[in-house]
Amino acid sequence: MKKFLILCAIVLTVSVSFASKIEEVHLKGVIEDSTCANSKSQMTPLDSRVACVKKCLKSGAAAVLVVGDKIYKIANQKAVLKYAGQNVAVDGTVTDDTINVTKIAAEK
Repeated sequence: MKKFLILCAIVLTVSVSFASKIEEVHLKGVIEDSTCANSKSQMTPLDSRVACVKKCLKSGAAAVLVVGDKIYKIANQKAVLKYAGQNVAVDGTVTDDTINVTKIAAEK
């Protein structure tokens, strides 16, 4: 019985470790707000987009990273706030649909 319980504990530990996939990534996208990120209409020019995203973030929306059609939640919001509305290159770890940003730089 003791061996069976140890075996079950090992199997459970291994399956939990595979359940949430953590992946290191390098992505290029735009820091937007969660309110407007799902909108299909893009704001141009850049300064209009920056102003709009900053306004939405101040109103309580969360910052997100938009890469093509994929929207990533950002775990560490403070790391990206100064890049609101800008095109960026981001390094970090992704768990499900959330990224923990380890490095961020504005794209030109």
